[in-house]
Amino acid sequence: MEALVSYRPAVQAVVAHVLGVRLGEADVEDCTSEAFRRALEGHARLLPGAPLRPWLLGIARHVALDARRARTRELRRSAPRDADGHEPLERVAARQPSPHEQAEHSERQLRLQRALAELPADHKRALTLHADGLSYKQIAAELSIPLGTVCTWIARSRQTLARALDAEPLEHEAHEAREAP
Repeated sequence: MEALVSYRPAVQAVVAHVLGVRLGEADVEDCTSEAFRRALEGHARLLPGAPLRPWLLGIARHVALDARRARTRELRRSAPRDADGHEPLERVAARQPSPHEQAEHSERQLRLQRALAELPADHKRALTLHADGLSYKQIAAELSIPLGTVCTWIARSRQTLARALDAEPLEHEAHEAREAP
């Protein structure tokens, strides 16, 4: 089991990474010691000829995950609560978009809908299938077309949509701009 000691830096690195802290912190040292304790107690479970390093680093990872979960539970238990038992942050309202942001979003949605409506049906179908998570190869099989055609249709559709989203203001906005003093 002397070979275990040579893996101490690797065990510390795994623990620090899982905990999201720097090497040398007390939690890293505590988890490293716990990982070695568990490894020494459970060394009989290591299959003969099995590599020691992955087994030991797996133990270290699990010890660190346990410590991280315990820390999270403790933070939740110690968080301040109001009379109803809720954390103060649960009562903070989510930021609502401003009227200007809502108008911009609506405009982009309208441009996108118009651009989608102008796409050829086969291009729109390919793009929709891709948006649903199908690969280009699966789309080609679904539509019974060559893979290169799928690539072209999706690329052109994306370009069309990108141009539509970067386009000039909508007609009603251009009209309003001309009438402004």
